[in-house]
Amino acid sequence: MASRRLPKTCILEVERKFRSLAVPQLTQYGGLPHFKSLKKLPAKVIHDAYYDKDKLLSQSGAWIRKRDDIWEAKLKKGGSFLNSRFEELSSIEAISAYIRHHTGINESESRNFGLEPIAVFTTTRNTWIADDEFRIVLDKMDFGHEVGEVELQKTLLGVDGNEPTEQQKQAEMQLMDERIVDFMKTYAWAFTLGATGKVTAYFEWKRKNGV
Repeated sequence: MASRRLPKTCILEVERKFRSLAVPQLTQYGGLPHFKSLKKLPAKVIHDAYYDKDKLLSQSGAWIRKRDDIWEAKLKKGGSFLNSRFEELSSIEAISAYIRHHTGINESESRNFGLEPIAVFTTTRNTWIADDEFRIVLDKMDFGHEVGEVELQKTLLGVDGNEPTEQQKQAEMQLMDERIVDFMKTYAWAFTLGATGKVTAYFEWKRKNGV
């Protein structure tokens, strides 16, 4: 009997940004309706360095970063600035292949894949898990900016050993985004809208301060 190939997977992340919390402290019973559940995770400090080369990656919708010395890639899969949809890469091989394909640069991880740092900052992150699955994140950067996100993440399985198709990814991310929209409408008392992303805010801060 022929062996069945293991399904290939990809990690999808959908997020919607908010400017800040609309309440002094986020608690399960801080507004109406109450969260079904709310778990506060320990705060943590994150060191991020974002890399690019002549804007080739950012203009193609990719963010390549080194977070606490671990390489990550977030590949934009639609949405808008406030409503982002990403496929995430974490393996060095996949990140290197993506960079090589979109820039023509073939450099090793030890040489930062031939990329240059474009933004470097430290973030203090507070995180809550609401209703058992929605991740609420509030980030405060060392240059004075604050931004939050409501996120859902899912591992999507391909069929019969194949990669998930682009159609599968888009359909799943649409459902994830609709669920986040409903969540934020239900708990509108918790969020102040109108956010500026952290990398955009970093460049604005550098420009204003002549850094």
